[in-house]
Amino acid sequence: MLSSSIPKDIADSLKGIFTNINTERLSELLVALSLCLVGFVLARIISNTFIRTIGSRFNAHQRLVWRRGIFYFIFMLFVVTGLKEAGFKLSVFLGAAGILTVALGFASQTSATNLISGLFLIGEGSFEIGDTIQITLIRGHTIEGEVISIDLLSVKLLTWDNVYVRLPNEQLIRAPVHNLSKFPIRRIPITLAINFNEDINKVRAVLLEVANDYPLVLADPKPRVSVTAFGESSIELLFALWCQQKNFMQVKDEIHERIRNRFVENQIEIPVPKIGFVDRGTTPNSAVEQDNLDHYANAQDLKQEK
Repeated sequence: MLSSSIPKDIADSLKGIFTNINTERLSELLVALSLCLVGFVLARIISNTFIRTIGSRFNAHQRLVWRRGIFYFIFMLFVVTGLKEAGFKLSVFLGAAGILTVALGFASQTSATNLISGLFLIGEGSFEIGDTIQITLIRGHTIEGEVISIDLLSVKLLTWDNVYVRLPNEQLIRAPVHNLSKFPIRRIPITLAINFNEDINKVRAVLLEVANDYPLVLADPKPRVSVTAFGESSIELLFALWCQQKNFMQVKDEIHERIRNRFVENQIEIPVPKIGFVDRGTTPNSAVEQDNLDHYANAQDLKQEK
């Protein structure tokens, strides 16, 4: 008898549970879930369609931001509508979200600044992954490297010394950023100094000949040699030539060696600092003059002290 009464009690309990369920409430929950499902599918379709059409002109990070932004915006609209249909009070959620937002804003001001700066960097598209950039920080320290990641809070660089550098987005917004690989070609400026007695036309012809004989130097734009300034004991020249971006380091290294060898062949001298010593020989008169000079110098010092 006892064993037969247990299944009967369980059946009565389940029957009571299903009887007490409000069918209207259940329909509201089903409508809310249906809205969330439809919103998820619709947001995915719209975001992917936007990226395949208009977003094809954007870079990888811009496409990622636009896809996520469109998806979450549309999906959240359907979620809010579903919660409203299910009978939830949205004012409570909005009030709690506002308080939480204010608290997080005070607690993480730096992170919020980097986040907003990251959105500006991604939207502006000044550089992409794989570009080589150079940034001068506030204290004058210069960092140059390849961009390996662009995130919402920071940008990651890999320097030529194989050093991993993380730069907060706020610094990239404030400081000038030089994109060294934005265009396919790049100029190599070389500053040279020659003696005053050298023939400038001869030096110019030799330098242009060096550039024309080197196959990695571009013929267009043409290499140029110009006089920039007069030094203390030299004439300063600017030798500017162009090469492909991928050959920059190789050309910059080898062109200096070629210039040096061609200068030696054509006997063109680069001025170097020189120090000379003059031995004046001592005579009886020179000793007296030196004593007078020391006396006069000491007298001037005494007058200044007074």
